Amino acid sequence: MFRLLETAVRVEPLEGEGLTNVLHLVTLADGRKAVLRQPKVARDLPKFVVPGAPEVLAHNGRGDVLVEYVEGRTLAEALPVSEEVWRRVGEAFAKIHAIGLLHNDVNLHNIIVSEDAATLIDWDNPGLGNPLDELAAFEEHLYLHGTVLPQAFWTGYGSRPDPNLLRVHRIAGCVGWLASADWRQWEADRTLKPENLARVRNWRRLLAQWLADQLRTDLLAAEVAVLQHRERPEDRHEQSGPQHRQ
Repeated sequence: MFRLLETAVRVEPLEGEGLTNVLHLVTLADGRKAVLRQPKVARDLPKFVVPGAPEVLAHNGRGDVLVEYVEGRTLAEALPVSEEVWRRVGEAFAKIHAIGLLHNDVNLHNIIVSEDAATLIDWDNPGLGNPLDELAAFEEHLYLHGTVLPQAFWTGYGSRPDPNLLRVHRIAGCVGWLASADWRQWEADRTLKPENLARVRNWRRLLAQWLADQLRTDLLAAEVAVLQHRERPEDRHEQSGPQHRQ
């Protein structure tokens, strides 16, 4: 596949919570560690390099990629974490938003944390867009894991958007995700472990319940405008529906 893999002294399956990739941890002859990520369905890789993202060591036209291994644990595994870690996570988001980019697949499994660092990984769908879409999607994923964004995150991010405006973007994103093809694809994926399939089914239930709770309240005029608009939030990005995929 990659010439660099010919120097590998060890290749082992990497346990993870990814729903769309097969992962292997690779130890190269020079001692470096890398992750081999192979998408279940072939796809194009981004055509540009993102500052601060793990280094891509090799890739091919199918979308397979050998990428620098980042030491630490996923945020999903590490929760609950200290305020310092949350500040680092906020800083990581602020760094990419400051240069006009979105990660476009924010979730707790795509953030590697340690006591002194936070790194966004799995840069398959970076693009331009409104940072509020990304922040709302991240807030939504935290909700699916039973927690919320603490003040320490916003301290690291440098500012906190108006809660009502963030709620508008979250409602729009939730509608878009529930209307997407992700759920049918996961249901049809025979390689998904039963626990992962149960997880995404529970996600869908939780999202539907959250949205129903919002619609039982008095909506702002801006929210009504968003919900009645024909353009789904993910259609505003270069990639279709990247905000919620794993």
